[in-house]
Amino acid sequence: MVGFTIVNESGEDGQGRGLLLYNGQTVCDDYFSDNSAMAICRLMGYDEFDSWTNGQGLMGYDGFDSWTNGNLFDIQANLEIGLDDVDCSAGSWASCTSTTSQNCDHNEDIHLICVSEAGGFTIVNEAGEDGQGRGLLLYNGQTVCDDYFSDNSAMAICGLMGYDGFDSWKTDGI
Repeated sequence: MVGFTIVNESGEDGQGRGLLLYNGQTVCDDYFSDNSAMAICRLMGYDEFDSWTNGQGLMGYDGFDSWTNGNLFDIQANLEIGLDDVDCSAGSWASCTSTTSQNCDHNEDIHLICVSEAGGFTIVNEAGEDGQGRGLLLYNGQTVCDDYFSDNSAMAICGLMGYDGFDSWKTDGI
């Protein structure tokens, strides 16, 4: 199995959004495309990708938490670049070629947002980390409005996320 993971700026599980790693090393943007992003997200068990960028610019919007244009995560300097030339002709890993020989700098590292099988829903704690099923509900990284939200909504979303049900929900903070 190919060892792709996504980490946040602290090097912890990024919950599908952040710095892309391959066997603990960064991935360079040479030949990287939407097909590459789709193939890697699917390989990691996500349905698709939302967006991707390299270490110097943004493709679409700043959806990468505290990462901003032109800045690198502090952890990047301590990592090797482990994969380059990820060239995919379709959205499956079988269509991809790549090499572990590289000619890159960390400003070419890939940052990626994958959309989970839960239809883009996640629950985060006050620190923005995995809330373990308790905390603020996000949809594709953005908050969810409570207009028309009900117990049925909570049950359906929790079911999508793999939970048997829900304990409670409220609209005022975590």
